[in-house]
Amino acid sequence: MKRIIATSVLGLILLGSVFAAGVFKMTFPEVTYSDGRTGTITVSVKTTKSGTLTVVDYYSSPNDKFLGEFQGTDNTSTDAVVVRDYALFHFADRTPQN
Repeated sequence: MKRIIATSVLGLILLGSVFAAGVFKMTFPEVTYSDGRTGTITVSVKTTKSGTLTVVDYYSSPNDKFLGEFQGTDNTSTDAVVVRDYALFHFADRTPQN
């Protein structure tokens, strides 16, 4: 019985931390990367009590080929212009696929 109660309490704590996180998703079509290619950027900014994680995915046009991903903890903004500039700045820092 104690195990069931402890498991339930732990589950509620984990569930609460999931709902406490704010996730902002943005898509920026028709951007020009620093290497001259054009494409689409998708960004997810997740804010929790312990910090912020920004995940950026880069795709090329016209067929949305995946170019790589960047993850950073130094962005705290959810403003679209700031996030777009942040993503473009870190294009060279991505884990490249091509």
